[in-house]
Amino acid sequence: MFFISKAFFQKKKTRVRKSTPLRMVSFFLILQLLFLSAAPDTSAAAEPESLSWPEGPAITSGGAVLIEAGTGTVLYEKNAEDRFYPASTTKLMTALLAMENAALGETIVISHDAVYNIDTDSSRLWVDVGEELSMENSLYALMLPSANDLAYAIAEHIGGTMPEFAEMMNERAKSLGCVNSHFENPHGLDADEHYTCPADLAKIMRALIKYPTFLKISGSKNRQIPATNLCSEPRWVLNTHLMIRGSYPYEGVIAGKTGHTDLAGANLVTYAKRGSLGLIAVIMKAPDDTTLYDETAALLDYGFANFSTKNMEREEVNLSDSFPPLFNKEDTIQFLAGSNIIKSEAGYVVLPVNASTADITKQISFSQLTNFAKGRNVIGKIDYYYGTRTVGYADIIYTNNSDAFTLNKDSAVVPDAPEGTGSLTQPAAPSQSAAEESERIDRRPVIIGIIVGSVCFFLGIYLLFVELPYRRKRAAYLERHKK
Repeated sequence: MFFISKAFFQKKKTRVRKSTPLRMVSFFLILQLLFLSAAPDTSAAAEPESLSWPEGPAITSGGAVLIEAGTGTVLYEKNAEDRFYPASTTKLMTALLAMENAALGETIVISHDAVYNIDTDSSRLWVDVGEELSMENSLYALMLPSANDLAYAIAEHIGGTMPEFAEMMNERAKSLGCVNSHFENPHGLDADEHYTCPADLAKIMRALIKYPTFLKISGSKNRQIPATNLCSEPRWVLNTHLMIRGSYPYEGVIAGKTGHTDLAGANLVTYAKRGSLGLIAVIMKAPDDTTLYDETAALLDYGFANFSTKNMEREEVNLSDSFPPLFNKEDTIQFLAGSNIIKSEAGYVVLPVNASTADITKQISFSQLTNFAKGRNVIGKIDYYYGTRTVGYADIIYTNNSDAFTLNKDSAVVPDAPEGTGSLTQPAAPSQSAAEESERIDRRPVIIGIIVGSVCFFLGIYLLFVELPYRRKRAAYLERHKK
């Protein structure tokens, strides 16, 4: 009997010792799950199998992308972020900087380098040193016949020197969110460290089409460059983009740019629009012009046949529901905390033609703003998703009806603006000293303290109500068996 009792006791003792760490592990796993479940879920939902995406065309060129111009939604891609030589599609970035930094009436004076630092067998307008052209006519020469000498002249006019302009190009590419671009010159003649990718060219073109002047220039079939101080005869230039010129007709083409070199192959960027749907197609490193235009047409056909735009109405954004107070770290949210509900602007989404807005999910995000301008301020946005694909967005707007101000911890938010204004009213006007940049409120120490305190609290509860009673029972059990 003694041996039986001893064996039973050893068996129970072994089981008890093994169960204690298991209970502790289970407790901390449950605690971790509780904290994870408390965090706001702002991720897009996983793509259900029922949300199908139309199959794209078979593209044989090195890289390609098709995006919807307004939202940036990617409809098709092949090696879209891979590095390629861009050739004269580089001039899209040159044109963008010209649109942003110069007036059409400015006079460009051709320098020695603009004439003699360009390969004589490359495309050019054949200007001479000291010749004067307006920025407008220089842009026609840049975009239509792809004149490299005018690209150089524009770069010097805007940047001072060609290397300084190249630095401007790289900074602007970075600001556009380009992922694999580096520019060394404004014209696109081959250089080892001069490259871009289809996705980046689409982003550059998307920025350019916001300028009506660019659309007018790029969409012209031809242009007469007037006589200058050194050239007594006008010069006619033709657009090298065959869809625009009419040699390869395609309905809806508005603007674009070609690019050809031995290393780059054939490249083409095209903007076309039918109805409310605007598309940007990029083909890089095509083997020849036939493939280049056929595959551009195939991309555009695919986009126009399979996708449509759908409007998303203005909607209310409840800050307390979207961002629980514990996780409010953005200054904008703290500033707007007194006004629980704000409204977004109307937006739109791009969906397959057989899809419905009922399939849309959304994600709300706010910018960390401390400085507010007078008038319209974009303080965040609503991203719309079709499965895992971003298909559109709507800006969230705060309209400041008073002078510009800087947010500080003493600013107070007054009640919501009247219904229908789509904005919040102005907080109390800050003083001159309050207009200086205030310290950003950092809630991370508070959150960490709450988490650590909660862990200690639950650990104490566990020890008091689980572990200590268990140890008392175990001690009593051992005491009985000793007797």
